[in-house]
Amino acid sequence: MASMRKIKIGDIIIGILLLALSFTPFFFLKTHKQASPTNEEIAVVKVNNKVVKKINLKQNTVWTYDKNGKRNVLEVRNKKVHMVEANCKDQVCVKEGWKSKPGQTIVCLPHKFLVEIKQNGHPANKKDFDHTLVNP
Repeated sequence: MASMRKIKIGDIIIGILLLALSFTPFFFLKTHKQASPTNEEIAVVKVNNKVVKKINLKQNTVWTYDKNGKRNVLEVRNKKVHMVEANCKDQVCVKEGWKSKPGQTIVCLPHKFLVEIKQNGHPANKKDFDHTLVNP
């Protein structure tokens, strides 16, 4: 006859502790992602890596950048932004569609035009990606 090992109370306690411990990353990540009520999503518009406009995504609007023959038109509606029009040849930026989440971007390479969704009030992080389109 094979001997059966009995489960002891210590085994049960260790099992419960390990199970509880396995959920701790979930709680840390969940609280880290939550934004404070003052943070709002904004579209930061850069041309040649210089900020030219910050647009609050809560306000429906159409904004046009027209300088040196380069024209880009952004539309903000329902907390989302997209490129309505651009006079570049490839039209990739217009085809990218709507963006609404922090970290998403719309890029018009021929115009060195970048739109990045960020959280207003979010402190700069040294690990953030450098969005330089052209090396100086």
